Amino acid sequence: MARHREKQSFITEETVDLTPLIDCVFLLLVFFMVTTVFIHARGLDVDLPRASQATEQQEKKDINIIVERDGRIEIGGEEVLPGQLRVRIERAMVENRNDNVIIQGDRDVAQSRVVEVVDAARGVGVKGIAFAKLQGS
Repeated sequence: MARHREKQSFITEETVDLTPLIDCVFLLLVFFMVTTVFIHARGLDVDLPRASQATEQQEKKDINIIVERDGRIEIGGEEVLPGQLRVRIERAMVENRNDNVIIQGDRDVAQSRVVEVVDAARGVGVKGIAFAKLQGS
């Protein structure tokens, strides 16, 4: 029986050493963590128009209100008297299907005339007003 014990003592368990494999995986993990770029893309939120809105946008026309140097006011190429300004802006909004206006003023126009036009536009429900310099001034 003593021999039998000696044979058992020479038999050892054979196992695979996983330490080098774990080291390799750990190094790969560290490498990918270090080389990965974390970029937070910043952008603008844009509301794109739906198909029905796109055709509606195409049908809209700009409402241009021109304030001349001498104080004359024109909407759509027609001269407008100061008393008729609100009525004419409302009619232009209906005709052009647009709630926004563009006010083009001469450089030397009195500021009170531009304020008068803005007040009239706001009074009839204009949602947006843009200002532009009159060409050639």
